[in-house]
Amino acid sequence: MNITSRKIIGENGKMREHIINEFNSDGLKEKTDFFEENGDLRYSVRFEYDSNGNCISEHQFDSENNFVGSIEWKFDDKNREIEQIEKSDDGEIWEWYEKQFPEENIIVYLSKNKDGIIEHKTISNKFSGIEERFDSNGDLYAKVVTKFDEDNRILNRKTIDLKGKVTQEDVYDYIGKTEKWTLFVDGKFTKTEERTKDDNGNDILYIRKDDSGQSTEYVKWTYDNFGNAIKVENGIELNKPTNISEVKIEYLKGKNVC
Repeated sequence: MNITSRKIIGENGKMREHIINEFNSDGLKEKTDFFEENGDLRYSVRFEYDSNGNCISEHQFDSENNFVGSIEWKFDDKNREIEQIEKSDDGEIWEWYEKQFPEENIIVYLSKNKDGIIEHKTISNKFSGIEERFDSNGDLYAKVVTKFDEDNRILNRKTIDLKGKVTQEDVYDYIGKTEKWTLFVDGKFTKTEERTKDDNGNDILYIRKDDSGQSTEYVKWTYDNFGNAIKVENGIELNKPTNISEVKIEYLKGKNVC
């Protein structure tokens, strides 16, 4: 269901964040207002869509309704995103990304500067699991090799430089509904993150651990029947929360229910 209002309430009972959404007759979100703790408007975001329901722009306005920036998207005839551009209030391009689909199994990712010059390119082969990365001169500088299990879940991902050195390795393990990700940089352990999901695919527990297996951060979520978080608990040591927030949600009823 579409959310018309969401309030995040801290342990002290005070509102930490309040969001109000407005929808059009098709149930698409047209506007979101973000409010301060005291109820004052912080900023607003307005959305536009194409005839297929793809969001093609977000325009942000400050508390006095002054335009401050935008993000724009383009899609191909298969509704695949092919371009994203972030602009400032005067139209200057901050970030520019493109996707190309030269073959069914190939995706080319481009990062450009404000003048449209390519600064970085990645060519990803979905079938082979090999990704090639190129610098601003068009020179290959690294490959990423990914291996999958029979359920198409990532088992191992290695980033390899031109000399054959593994500069980064991501190792994944799956136990029930828990995914464990361990990161190694230059052969040294960096961190472990574990995510546990419920039957609907929602994250219900996140834990970050150090090399001794001790928790350095955790987050727990509780959801309503519509799959939206209504309680968030977080802290450092597992089950010893430093913050618990309640989320109060109001839904749009009637013909606009999605």
